[in-house]
Amino acid sequence: MYSACSSYPRTCRTGTETVFLRDWKVEMSSGRLFRLGGLSAVLGGALMALDVVFHLFVDDTLSPEELGGLAHELWHVPGIVALPLALLGLIAIYLGQSSQTGQTGLWGFVLLVFGMTIGAIYSTVFHGLFVPAIEGIESGLFETLVDNTTAAQFYRGVVVQALGLGLGAILFGISTIRAKVYPSLAGYMFIAAALFAGLNEAWEGGQLVSRTLFAAVFVWLGAYLRRRMAHS
Repeated sequence: MYSACSSYPRTCRTGTETVFLRDWKVEMSSGRLFRLGGLSAVLGGALMALDVVFHLFVDDTLSPEELGGLAHELWHVPGIVALPLALLGLIAIYLGQSSQTGQTGLWGFVLLVFGMTIGAIYSTVFHGLFVPAIEGIESGLFETLVDNTTAAQFYRGVVVQALGLGLGAILFGISTIRAKVYPSLAGYMFIAAALFAGLNEAWEGGQLVSRTLFAAVFVWLGAYLRRRMAHS
């Protein structure tokens, strides 16, 4: 069955052609969304990497004068901006393999989103509100608090790192390896990032290694997703 339609038709007369046109539009729209999601993952991962670099040189105990005249919270802007971009990228990455990952992938995705979101909110409140307020109360008070584990640090470690970034990334990594949609190495990188995040309470460098792995896998999978959509 065939009837005349323009080269870029908006409507067709027959039911068969209408279905074909609807499916074609859905495919084109989903392709654009995946490419945008891939771009978000690349940008989010790049900003996460920049945040890691800043953490190598910026210590919360340093005064603004020692930080080039910039307040502590400004040095954490890349990490804060990276969150929504990384989350959009993670959604696209998950949807790209969701039909093959089952419940394991779904739970890993949900927990990973939870861990990333709560961790970023904690960091924003801590560096944007808590640190400036403490610095204005008493000199040296913040250094004293940093050297002592607080309840907030404990709950952040248990809830965010163990449940969110830990279990979530491990499940997401396992499902990525099993799905075989993306390179298996990406799944192992998620798992390794989770394990290093869990070491943060025992080893200070664990957090930086974990963030570096997360940044790298987001950039890689975002670029991979965009290339795959370009050739589909």
